[in-house]
Amino acid sequence: MKNFKKVIAFALAAIMMMAMSITAFAEQSTGSATIKVTNISERDEKTELSVYQLASIDTAKNKIEVVDWAKAVYPKKDDNNQLSIDVDALNAAFEAANPTAVKKAESVNGTDVEFTDLAAGVYMIKVVGKKVQYNTMVAVAYTTDDNGNYVATTKAVEIKAKGSSNNMEKKDDDGLVRAGQKVNFELKSTVPYMANKTNVEYKIYDRETNLSAPEDVKVFVGGKEMAFNFGEGVAKDGYTEYTMDLTSLVESGMNDQYAGKTVVVKYTATVIGSNGFTNVTYDSTYDKDENGEPKNPPTVKGWPADITLIKYAEDGKTILNGAEFEVSKNGTVLYFAQESEGVYNLVDEKADGATKTIVAPKGKVQIKGLDEGTYLFTETKAPEGYSINPAGAKVTITDLSEDLTNKNTITESQKALLSQEGSINDTKLSSLPFTGGMGTTIFTVLGVALMALASALYFATKKKASVN
Repeated sequence: MKNFKKVIAFALAAIMMMAMSITAFAEQSTGSATIKVTNISERDEKTELSVYQLASIDTAKNKIEVVDWAKAVYPKKDDNNQLSIDVDALNAAFEAANPTAVKKAESVNGTDVEFTDLAAGVYMIKVVGKKVQYNTMVAVAYTTDDNGNYVATTKAVEIKAKGSSNNMEKKDDDGLVRAGQKVNFELKSTVPYMANKTNVEYKIYDRETNLSAPEDVKVFVGGKEMAFNFGEGVAKDGYTEYTMDLTSLVESGMNDQYAGKTVVVKYTATVIGSNGFTNVTYDSTYDKDENGEPKNPPTVKGWPADITLIKYAEDGKTILNGAEFEVSKNGTVLYFAQESEGVYNLVDEKADGATKTIVAPKGKVQIKGLDEGTYLFTETKAPEGYSINPAGAKVTITDLSEDLTNKNTITESQKALLSQEGSINDTKLSSLPFTGGMGTTIFTVLGVALMALASALYFATKKKASVN
């Protein structure tokens, strides 16, 4: 019994020692932290995120240990006890060291991302999208307990992704365009992160070549329609630039509530002239080259088609001068304004110099500013000595609208399809059967003579019958 009591006492002592050890171990443990990244733009279908350690906790010394590559640029605390970061220096050190990420993740269509089970410490977060670029971010994932020991924060550290610049998107709804056509445009941007910055600016610039001023403008920020518009255009070298000022979205009073939200601008513009259009868009976050021009701004173009009709004699080789035509499409007669001899641009019927009649003074006539479809050339006046060809001539422009939409280049084969050629042959009047002239006169005289002879014979026969 005595020995049994000793065994019990020993066991109880062991249990107490183990409990004390567990408590001591718990006090030394720093736990694990969670970093949550929010405000990722939905413009990118996939956004890559990576976490790199800047500092860890030495539990034995209860000390923060900065990783070697970041020691020279490790964030310092400012007067408000907040970490002050020289982002450029930190990025330069990061690029030189090329450290391995602690964890990686992916955001799909702007979903928030959580990094869990992180050791207590300080981390750098890199967020990389194709359409939106982000600032480097730093998260402090430690605190101190009641005993003054560094431990992981129990609450998730929330970091807002800070977009620094955009790759804007630009779309048009038609790439094969005619003169005077209305084209719908859509552009997308992302409200940049401007917190704690002075002299903030957020503007969208739209450059139009051979397009009218934007009309029917609608602006959506984060899916909500807002009252913004383009200012008056400023004529520059070869284009007109329109500016939309969105600075109110990033001013300090907004508390960054719009940062990261998608901006969608929709509008309509009319194609001016017969040379197609060029449309360039960028915003104030774009980097500039040495000439102050935005680097790689999105550009869309619209291309017009043209038709050249050649007037031949019936041999298909001899070119005839001076024929006149009207051109129609789908039964509607079109109007043109003369650009030069034998060259005409499609215009509205109320435009200055508009005419239905086009002339081929040297055997050729070209019409420009066309879109897809079949065009009927109806001859209204033939060259002297030739008859009008009543069949006319049909020339078709292939529908390349879908292939050319939202593009800024065109292939040689596509270019060839946009410049079509047709022909029409006339017949000489002299080669036709006579329907007048001397031949008709002779037949008329003979006919009258025969009728007179028949009449004389008739009356003579009648007279003879009376005598008898």
